Amino acid sequence: MKDPLVTALTLFMVFDALGWAFGVLPVLRYALIHGDLPRTFGFRALSGPFEALGINGLVVAGILFVVISLLKLLAAYWTWGHRMDGPVLQLILLSISAIFWYGFALPFGPPVGLIQVVLIVLSWKAFS
Repeated sequence: MKDPLVTALTLFMVFDALGWAFGVLPVLRYALIHGDLPRTFGFRALSGPFEALGINGLVVAGILFVVISLLKLLAAYWTWGHRMDGPVLQLILLSISAIFWYGFALPFGPPVGLIQVVLIVLSWKAFS
């Protein structure tokens, strides 16, 4: 039987990975086609300090963020299998993601990341 904390952690990891990857891709596509960021609920999507890079630089940074987010699926797979590699990789990827949360001014990144860190700490003993 799976540890409920490991299950919750894995679900958060998958949600985090897919949410950012599939949420950022349409914005990057729009930016490439229109040369500007789209407006969502009155705010410019992905607007933040990375805007200073220009549209092309912002798109490259966005693609890197998508790749990092998709790597979280590997961490989730390892976590589901109770491998210590999973939480360790996730902590590394969350640290890197924090740069993108700041650079793109993503308000939901830190709370979701913090929940994952707490779940990792609470479930640490379940990994071998």
